Amino acid sequence: MPRLARCLGLFVIVSLLAANTAGAAHAASADLPRLRALAKQAQVTALVVRLRDMHTIAAISPDQRLRPASVSKLFAASAALQQFGPDHRFTSRLASTGTIRNGTLHGDLIFVGGGDPSLDNRHLHQLITRLKARGVDQVTGDLVVDDGLWGDVPCLTQDRCSAKHRASHAYSAPLSAAGVNFGTVGATVYPADQAGHASRVVLHPNDLPGYSVDNGVDTVAPGAKAGLAVWRTYDSGRSTLHLRGSLPVDHDPYDVQRAVTGASEETARVLSAMLANAGIHVAGKVSTRSGNIDAAGRTLAQVKSESLAEQLIPMMAYSNNYMADTLTLDVAANSGYNRPLTLPRAAQALESLSERANESAYAGQSLGNARFDSGSGLSLGNSVSSRDLVSLLAYMFHQNALFPAFYGSLPVPVSAPSRTLKRGNFDFETRLVAKTGTLSQPVTVRALAGYFRLSDGGFAAYGIIINGTKRNRHLSYHQTVTAYQNDLEAILANY
Repeated sequence: MPRLARCLGLFVIVSLLAANTAGAAHAASADLPRLRALAKQAQVTALVVRLRDMHTIAAISPDQRLRPASVSKLFAASAALQQFGPDHRFTSRLASTGTIRNGTLHGDLIFVGGGDPSLDNRHLHQLITRLKARGVDQVTGDLVVDDGLWGDVPCLTQDRCSAKHRASHAYSAPLSAAGVNFGTVGATVYPADQAGHASRVVLHPNDLPGYSVDNGVDTVAPGAKAGLAVWRTYDSGRSTLHLRGSLPVDHDPYDVQRAVTGASEETARVLSAMLANAGIHVAGKVSTRSGNIDAAGRTLAQVKSESLAEQLIPMMAYSNNYMADTLTLDVAANSGYNRPLTLPRAAQALESLSERANESAYAGQSLGNARFDSGSGLSLGNSVSSRDLVSLLAYMFHQNALFPAFYGSLPVPVSAPSRTLKRGNFDFETRLVAKTGTLSQPVTVRALAGYFRLSDGGFAAYGIIINGTKRNRHLSYHQTVTAYQNDLEAILANY
């Protein structure tokens, strides 16, 4: 072939490739129309990528970093899986430097917190049963709860600091390596047998010390509307659980959880009550400390948590802030970070993870750093782009030993407890797995990230974050959730 013809041929090929590339870029920019329209009055970062070759399906400002809310939990889950592995189980134990003679422990009984995100009354009951099985029915010393694995963790965020004195929710629970029941106090409200009579409130355990109950819940006629307001206050060393509202005679028992004043102190109260219920008398006082847990003495009884893979499922489904931040602190402690830990310092491990994921997904390109002050997203200091999210999802997708647990932790919309995910079409509800994120103050935050299956059986990853602005702080459900659902439904229809 003459040289001129070869050059003309190459020019045509290059031109066609350029046209195809421009066409692909145009097609990508034409996708996500609802989110693109929203981006004129709000901040939006969105990216949808085919994982086989990291081909961009759609994008809007993918490198803009915004507040991510609870999609931050994707990073906490990933970091924990990489640090511990999906089969890891956290250990909580009772220990002592004393000796046991004739059913009496001569010395202090020390509960050593192991940073178990899901430690609850059921686990403590197992632990006490195992202590009882050793023949212990008396303790001459003190009952001590030791949270030295992390040290004393300061509250830092406004929600957690305010909850020390008043808590109307469970999400603002304080953190401790020795915490129990997700840092909350639980109670059940039972309607009376007849309308006009007071309901009955039972704490768990029912003789929990340090609490008063201010019960103003009335029992009303069958079929009437139920409604309760519940909050906890703390004053002069004592907490009060306040309840107002009404329950119909035929209503099921109503369970409530509210954040406690101090997580370690709550564990001490719960243990004290449960030991007494088991017939184990503690002669000394009840206290907490942040000591050297390796010096707590020999283990008298221990209990292990469910596997990390099992714990991630409820953490993601119910967006449990306590669990996500507990795992973040666990990762830092296991990595050798100096104690006492703070959550922002521990969250540096998530920043390092994000950097590795970005370098892995984009061949060593420097994309800057995502910022984390927490693993839960409760902190307003977290700052993440849609590319950071997709990079992490791609990074986990290629880790064969970890991906099944990570992918399996993400809810499928059709079976998710979140109503936010249940309003899409059939493809949206069945082909996606998703983690949502929501904040209402100081501006609206809506986020969604996860995977979906392509029609050819492959995988795609997506990340979407929407933030209100100073001029347009509050965005409606229709503007945000409906927008990203409609746009993802359109992509699912084409892919």
